[in-house]
Amino acid sequence: MITQVNSKRNEVFVDESRIETSKRPWFGQLPEALPAQYSFAVMGDRCGMMTPGVFEQGLELLKDLNPEFVLFVGDLVEGYWKDADKAREEWEYIDAQIEATGLPFFQTIGNHDFGTQAMVDVWRERKGHEYYAFRAGDQLFLTLNTEDPFEEMPDEMIELIKRSTEKVHADPEHTMEYMKEFYEEITKGLTPEQLQSMGKVGIGISAEQLAFFEKVLEDNKDVKHTFVSMHKPGWKADSAEFARLEAILQDREHTVFAGHFHTLEYTADANRTYIQLGRTGAGAHGIGRADDNLILWVTVNEDRVSYRVIHLDGVSDVMAYPPQLHHQD
Repeated sequence: MITQVNSKRNEVFVDESRIETSKRPWFGQLPEALPAQYSFAVMGDRCGMMTPGVFEQGLELLKDLNPEFVLFVGDLVEGYWKDADKAREEWEYIDAQIEATGLPFFQTIGNHDFGTQAMVDVWRERKGHEYYAFRAGDQLFLTLNTEDPFEEMPDEMIELIKRSTEKVHADPEHTMEYMKEFYEEITKGLTPEQLQSMGKVGIGISAEQLAFFEKVLEDNKDVKHTFVSMHKPGWKADSAEFARLEAILQDREHTVFAGHFHTLEYTADANRTYIQLGRTGAGAHGIGRADDNLILWVTVNEDRVSYRVIHLDGVSDVMAYPPQLHHQD
C-alpha cells in the first residue's frame, strides 16, 4: 500500500506493505508550494573513511545558500557495527547536525548505513522506511535502496575496514596512503579473475521495492522530470531490476544520482542523465578535481534542469582575508 503523507501537490509516498511505522528517513517538510524556478542540493558520501568536519562544513554552506531541500546519496555513517549502541551513537551525532540546519533533507541508504544486521535494525528503529518517493511540483523523486536485501561482509573484512578507518580518523592528512594500504591488503593473494570481479557493482532491489516505484511512476505520469537517488550506480551493475526501472523511465526526462565511488562523473544521453556524485567528507579515491569534496547544485525551471558543482575546498569564510598594505604603482 502506498501512503500519501501530504495531500497537497507536494507529496511524499511510502510503502506500508512492508513496514508500518511513523518513523521517516528524512528531516523537515517539503515546501507547500514551489516557485517556477527552484534549486535543491545533492550531497555525496560522508563516509567511509571520512575526514571529520567536511560534511559539517557542507551543511553550514547549505544553510546560507538555502536550497528548497537536500538529497543525500548514502553512507552517512561509517557503520558496519555489530553493536547496536555503537550504531545509535553514530546516528545520534550526524542526525543532530542535519536537523539543526532546518533544511528538508532526504536520505538514501548506503552500504555503510546498512552493512550488518545491527545496522539494518537500527535504521528501521530510527528511520523506518528503506525507500520512498516524493513529488515536488512537476518533478518526481525516487529514493531507492540498493542494499535490498543487504549482504553482510565476513568479519575479517569488517575488522580490516574498522582498522583502516581508525587510521584515517586519527591522521586524515595521510588518507591516500591508508587507502592504498587498505586496497593492497584486501587484494593480496587474489587471482586475476577475482580482482576483475571486485570491479563489478553488485546491487539489490527487491521485487516489492520495484513494484512500489512502478506504481508511483504510473500514478505520476504527468511530471516533467523524474530524479532517482540511489547509493550504488545501477547503470554500472548487471541488474535486471534496474534495467526494468530504466525501461519504465525511457520515455521520461530523468536523472539518476548515485554515490559509492567518491568520484564525480557526468553522462548524458538523449533524455537520460547519470551523475555519480563525488564525496562530501568521505575518503578520496583519487587525486583529480573529480575527487574533491563537493556539493551538486541543481536548478529546475519549467523548461530545463541545470547542474553546477560547488567545490568545498575552494569555499572560505571571508574572515580568512584580513587587510593588507597595498602599494600604489
